[in-house]
Amino acid sequence: MILSEIASLVGGNLTGPESAFNKQIRAVRSMQEAGPQDLTFLANPKYRGELTKLQAGAILLSDPVPGLPVPQIVVADPYLALARIMQIFYPLPSPRDGVHPQAYVASDVHLEPPVEVGASAVIEEGCRIGAGTVIGPGVFIGRRVVIGTGCTLYPGVVIREDCHIGNRVIIQPNAVIGSDGFGYAADHQGHRHKIPQIGRVTIGDDVEIGANTTIDRATFGETVIGTGTKIDNLVQIAHNVRIGEDCVIVAQAGISGSSRLGHRVILAGQSGVVGHIEIGNDSMVGAQSGVARSIPEKSRVSGSPAISHKLWLRIQTILGDLPGILGRLRTLEKKGGISGGASERRDDHE
Repeated sequence: MILSEIASLVGGNLTGPESAFNKQIRAVRSMQEAGPQDLTFLANPKYRGELTKLQAGAILLSDPVPGLPVPQIVVADPYLALARIMQIFYPLPSPRDGVHPQAYVASDVHLEPPVEVGASAVIEEGCRIGAGTVIGPGVFIGRRVVIGTGCTLYPGVVIREDCHIGNRVIIQPNAVIGSDGFGYAADHQGHRHKIPQIGRVTIGDDVEIGANTTIDRATFGETVIGTGTKIDNLVQIAHNVRIGEDCVIVAQAGISGSSRLGHRVILAGQSGVVGHIEIGNDSMVGAQSGVARSIPEKSRVSGSPAISHKLWLRIQTILGDLPGILGRLRTLEKKGGISGGASERRDDHE
């Protein structure tokens, strides 16, 4: 692909010698790796120092850099432009229409061609799979599952019975969709009896689900993942959770049963959400935070239990001073300057 075509694709302003506008670009690489036929990018200003060593054929950035000896494509958002360019250079695998001889596909399954079914995959009775979908090796698809068009299921994915998957969904290796929700009833002796989980999981269009993520089926009704939502690796989503559109759920986050997330919610890594609460649209939950109650839209919370992110930051700034503050309080107590006994309160908790 020539450089001027790339600039046009992302609506960028191409600067540099006109002789370079027809330069062939063959790959996209980091600034450290890029060579004369590669495009690279600068999205984070802290890497500007790397520009002095640049060997790339061209660079994508937000502000032109005077004196840079390579053509520059100037765009408002280099990272977004990079995503669009890389989708052209590195598209998802296209299906090679056909079923591998070592796969099992039930006789009444409807495959809308082209669909690729890899070795050792299993597709049980009553399933419907849309055109352009790739079913990788070792994938298991249970009875009556519906999968849309243009999906990619990588090796080892499990989709259990009755689940519905939208269009252009990407599911990374060993993710499990539709596993039983964690529901038990205890008798008087403390023995726990399984509550059958008879609902399903419904996943909207353009969702991506990371490796080893688990999404439990509903006890009744649906567990729902909204259109455009991106879920990282090792995430647990419990039964009857409803997640809105364009959310981001980062690795090792967990969402307990029947909670609801609005649209464009971000859960950072290792955050947790208790059951039966709501998180409003456009909210952000910080890493390792525990959300124990409902929060309104556009909230920013951190900590466990989660509090306002601004308050949490203030608390973090004084944590290192707490030993000194306690020492000064004890000194004032000994001098009779205060009463109430910081030392007594210390003894209560030690």
